[in-house]
Amino acid sequence: MENLRTWWQSLAIREQQLVGFCGFFVLIGVLYWGIWSPISSAQEDAERNHKAALQTLNYVKKAANEIAGLAQAGAKAKVKGSLSSIVNQTAGQYSLEITRMQPQGNKIQLWMDDVPFDALLGYLHELVVQKGLTLDSVDLSESDTVGFVNVRRIQLSQ
Repeated sequence: MENLRTWWQSLAIREQQLVGFCGFFVLIGVLYWGIWSPISSAQEDAERNHKAALQTLNYVKKAANEIAGLAQAGAKAKVKGSLSSIVNQTAGQYSLEITRMQPQGNKIQLWMDDVPFDALLGYLHELVVQKGLTLDSVDLSESDTVGFVNVRRIQLSQ
């Protein structure tokens, strides 16, 4: 510290003023680029992520209403065969992988992980409208991947 004081006193007044102004501008630069700019960028990123999450939420709500409409439509059975084979074959057409299936008489419960939401809607639409199954309940959760969901449980009946 003594060396710094000696150096400062050895400078002419004009040089001291110049070093002082430069130090002030360096301090302002450090504050702006080291603190203000990263905080501002983080806030913009958070706002962008929030808007994307709201759009996804609105899309999922709209699709859930469509699914609920399909569940209430409740068409009569048009396809013959076992419930599990109908569900499996239709899932294959939509490239969906059923992780767990539990048949219960004329009902079946399904579980799937990380499935494209649009493909799931098409799958359920075909099962209800074309295959004549009844959609009793759907329980979905958000996946880590945008546009994908985890199917906690789907219950269909014939």
